[in-house]
Amino acid sequence: MQRKRILIILLVLSALFIQSCGPAAEAAIATGIAGTQQISELQTAAAGGGGGAAAGGGGEVVASDTPQAPSAPTDTPTITLTATSSTPYVSVSVDTHCRSGPRIDYSLLTTILIGEQVVVVATFPGADYVVVQRPGGSGVCWLWLKYANVTDFSGYNLPIATQPPTSTPTRTPSPTYTPSPTYTPSPTP
Repeated sequence: MQRKRILIILLVLSALFIQSCGPAAEAAIATGIAGTQQISELQTAAAGGGGGAAAGGGGEVVASDTPQAPSAPTDTPTITLTATSSTPYVSVSVDTHCRSGPRIDYSLLTTILIGEQVVVVATFPGADYVVVQRPGGSGVCWLWLKYANVTDFSGYNLPIATQPPTSTPTRTPSPTYTPSPTYTPSPTP
């Protein structure tokens, strides 16, 4: 009975000491508490009480000088993870034309509407354009990033797009009029 009181007093004093010390002292105290609990269990088992380490085992109880891992609870930091997409999306704040190339002289293929999300499939360094999957999955088009909600896609390891040839129409020269010589009769002698 006296041992139990001493053990309880030691545990209470240890808990108070843990609160007043920093984290390094907590680990040392936790190790001490674990050792104290192990000794108490060994003493209970040796006295023939139940619930100890050797209770019901009928075997020999061996004490170890090897320090045991602390059994006191430790504070574990909570990590909050936010889901990020592995697919880069972009949307626009103004309806924006999506063309067959990275300039206004390329043909218009579709218009990306405000808030509509499209998948970015390639980047075009040095210009404010990306290649996106057209809504409905009908091919790709070049989107101007001036009104885009995201303009940095460097973290996605996307391929670099090659600028397609311009769709500038070739001009066919119109035929020029070449007058034919007119016959002028000469005077007869």
